[in-house]
Amino acid sequence: MIQAVVGGKGTGKTKTLVNMANKALEEAKGEIVFISAERRRMLELNHRIRLIRLREFDIKDLEVFYGFLNGIIAQNYDIERIYIDGLLEFLDEDITSIGGFLSDINRISKQFNIKFVISMNGDPSSVPAFLKEYIA
Repeated sequence: MIQAVVGGKGTGKTKTLVNMANKALEEAKGEIVFISAERRRMLELNHRIRLIRLREFDIKDLEVFYGFLNGIIAQNYDIERIYIDGLLEFLDEDITSIGGFLSDINRISKQFNIKFVISMNGDPSSVPAFLKEYIA
Protein backbone atom coordinates (compact mmCIF):
# COMPACT_ATOMS: atom_id res chain seq x y z
CA MET A 1 0.00 0.00 0.00
CA ILE A 2 1.17 3.50 -0.81
CA GLN A 3 -0.08 6.68 0.76
CA ALA A 4 1.02 10.08 -0.54
CA VAL A 5 1.05 13.31 1.43
CA VAL A 6 1.18 16.18 -1.06
CA GLY A 7 1.29 19.87 -0.25
CA GLY A 8 3.14 23.09 -0.79
CA LYS A 9 6.44 23.94 0.83
CA GLY A 10 5.97 24.76 4.51
CA THR A 11 2.57 23.10 4.88
CA GLY A 12 3.64 20.62 7.57
CA LYS A 13 4.25 17.48 5.52
CA THR A 14 7.36 16.49 7.51
CA LYS A 15 5.59 16.99 10.82
CA THR A 16 2.68 14.91 9.55
CA LEU A 17 5.00 12.06 8.54
CA VAL A 18 6.89 12.15 11.84
CA ASN A 19 3.60 12.03 13.76
CA MET A 20 2.34 9.16 11.57
CA ALA A 21 5.55 7.17 12.10
CA ASN A 22 5.51 7.72 15.86
CA LYS A 23 1.85 6.69 16.06
CA ALA A 24 2.54 3.59 13.94
CA LEU A 25 4.87 2.32 16.70
CA GLU A 26 1.82 1.75 18.89
CA GLU A 27 0.45 -0.94 16.58
CA ALA A 28 3.40 -2.08 14.46
CA LYS A 29 4.78 -5.55 15.00
CA GLY A 30 7.65 -5.02 12.58
CA GLU A 31 10.30 -2.40 11.97
CA ILE A 32 9.67 1.17 10.81
CA VAL A 33 12.10 3.07 8.58
CA PHE A 34 12.06 6.84 8.06
CA ILE A 35 14.00 8.21 5.07
CA SER A 36 14.70 11.92 4.94
CA ALA A 37 17.14 14.15 3.11
CA GLU A 38 17.46 16.54 6.04
CA ARG A 39 17.54 16.34 9.82
CA ARG A 40 14.72 18.81 10.37
CA ARG A 41 12.20 17.69 12.97
CA MET A 42 14.05 14.40 13.42
CA LEU A 43 14.50 14.99 17.14
CA GLU A 44 10.76 14.41 17.37
CA LEU A 45 11.10 10.99 15.74
CA ASN A 46 10.98 8.11 18.23
CA HIS A 47 14.41 6.53 18.72
CA ARG A 48 13.03 3.05 17.87
CA ILE A 49 12.38 4.17 14.28
CA ARG A 50 15.33 3.61 11.95
CA LEU A 51 16.29 6.98 10.47
CA ILE A 52 18.16 7.04 7.18
CA ARG A 53 19.51 10.42 6.15
CA LEU A 54 19.62 10.21 2.38
CA ARG A 55 22.16 12.99 1.89
CA GLU A 56 24.78 10.56 3.21
CA PHE A 57 24.36 8.41 0.09
CA ASP A 58 24.96 9.24 -3.57
CA ILE A 59 21.41 8.87 -4.85
CA LYS A 60 20.60 11.04 -7.83
CA ASP A 61 17.55 9.56 -9.53
CA LEU A 62 14.50 7.38 -8.99
CA GLU A 63 16.10 4.26 -10.46
CA VAL A 64 18.99 4.35 -8.00
CA PHE A 65 16.62 5.19 -5.15
CA TYR A 66 14.43 2.19 -6.06
CA GLY A 67 17.50 -0.05 -5.86
CA PHE A 68 18.39 1.53 -2.51
CA LEU A 69 14.91 0.72 -1.17
CA ASN A 70 15.23 -2.88 -2.35
CA GLY A 71 18.54 -3.13 -0.50
CA ILE A 72 16.94 -1.86 2.70
CA ILE A 73 14.16 -4.43 2.39
CA ALA A 74 16.56 -7.27 1.53
CA GLN A 75 18.61 -6.46 4.63
CA ASN A 76 15.62 -6.66 6.98
CA TYR A 77 12.49 -8.67 6.18
CA ASP A 78 10.83 -7.39 9.36
CA ILE A 79 10.20 -3.94 7.89
CA GLU A 80 6.51 -3.11 8.08
CA ARG A 81 6.46 0.57 7.08
CA ILE A 82 8.71 2.94 5.19
CA TYR A 83 8.21 6.69 5.40
CA ILE A 84 9.87 8.79 2.71
CA ASP A 85 9.98 12.49 3.48
CA GLY A 86 10.31 14.96 0.61
CA LEU A 87 10.74 12.52 -2.28
CA LEU A 88 11.03 15.24 -4.91
CA GLU A 89 13.36 17.38 -2.80
CA PHE A 90 16.34 15.04 -2.74
CA LEU A 91 15.96 13.88 -6.33
CA ASP A 92 16.03 16.11 -9.36
CA GLU A 93 12.63 14.89 -10.51
CA ASP A 94 9.24 16.49 -10.83
CA ILE A 95 5.88 15.12 -9.83
CA THR A 96 5.00 14.04 -13.39
CA SER A 97 8.03 11.72 -13.62
CA ILE A 98 7.24 9.40 -10.71
CA GLY A 99 4.49 7.23 -12.23
CA GLY A 100 6.76 4.27 -13.01
CA PHE A 101 8.51 4.59 -9.65
CA LEU A 102 5.18 4.43 -7.78
CA SER A 103 4.18 1.39 -9.81
CA ASP A 104 7.44 -0.33 -8.83
CA ILE A 105 6.96 0.66 -5.17
CA ASN A 106 3.40 -0.65 -5.25
CA ARG A 107 4.68 -4.01 -6.51
CA ILE A 108 7.25 -4.43 -3.71
CA SER A 109 4.72 -3.12 -1.20
CA LYS A 110 2.42 -6.01 -2.06
CA GLN A 111 5.22 -8.56 -2.37
CA PHE A 112 6.73 -7.81 1.05
CA ASN A 113 3.63 -6.45 2.81
CA ILE A 114 5.18 -3.04 3.47
CA LYS A 115 3.21 0.19 3.73
CA PHE A 116 4.92 3.18 2.11
CA VAL A 117 4.02 6.74 3.10
CA ILE A 118 5.63 9.33 0.83
CA SER A 119 5.54 13.12 1.13
CA MET A 120 6.23 15.43 -1.79
CA ASN A 121 5.85 19.05 -2.76
CA GLY A 122 3.00 19.86 -5.08
CA ASP A 123 -0.51 21.16 -5.36
CA PRO A 124 -2.89 18.33 -4.34
CA SER A 125 -5.60 19.69 -6.64
CA SER A 126 -3.42 19.52 -9.75
CA VAL A 127 -1.43 16.29 -9.35
CA PRO A 128 -1.30 13.83 -12.26
CA ALA A 129 -4.14 11.29 -12.39
CA PHE A 130 -1.87 8.35 -11.49
CA LEU A 131 -1.05 10.02 -8.15
CA LYS A 132 -4.60 10.86 -7.06
CA GLU A 133 -5.36 7.31 -5.94
CA TYR A 134 -2.53 7.49 -3.37
CA ILE A 135 -3.29 10.87 -1.81
CA ALA A 136 -4.55 10.71 1.75
